[in-house]
Amino acid sequence: MEDQGRITDFLDDYSPYLDQKWTNLVDGDEDSSITDECIHLFICRQCGLEDVRSS
Repeated sequence: MEDQGRITDFLDDYSPYLDQKWTNLVDGDEDSSITDECIHLFICRQCGLEDVRSS
């Protein structure tokens, strides 16, 4: 699995430049803004499987 970055970076063109404390509010994890963790997208190069995990 290869880390593709924060899931919120794929929302629009400006998302990668937003502060993490704001993007954590819309990443799909209710606790990420409290725990200060972000959700990342992982993709397998061999089979194309996509997965999201906190890091």
